[in-house]
Amino acid sequence: MADLDFKAIGIKIKERRQSQGITQEYIANQLDVNPSHISNIECGRANPSLTALVKIANILECSVDYFISSEYTYKTDKDAQMTLDDKIIDKLKYCDIDKKNRVLKIIDLL
Repeated sequence: MADLDFKAIGIKIKERRQSQGITQEYIANQLDVNPSHISNIECGRANPSLTALVKIANILECSVDYFISSEYTYKTDKDAQMTLDDKIIDKLKYCDIDKKNRVLKIIDLL
């Protein structure tokens, strides 16, 4: 297996952080690291530990899989194996909290 593409992972972290309106400084404070370390992770110059990646995912309200899913190399017919409930949950897990609240309101109206 090739090494993980930490540059791509860093880009996803940055995009998610910016979409949430969270600063590098805030994440750095939560991880007790220097803000430049977060910048280096986002630019692919530093590789986050698994512990740091989990903490970042928690701060950004997403799963670690959100950052690393493109690294999987196996092929499956995922849709054929998923139930409708699983498909809905899969779509929702990458939504921000506002979108999730809107979906919940729509479901309540049904």
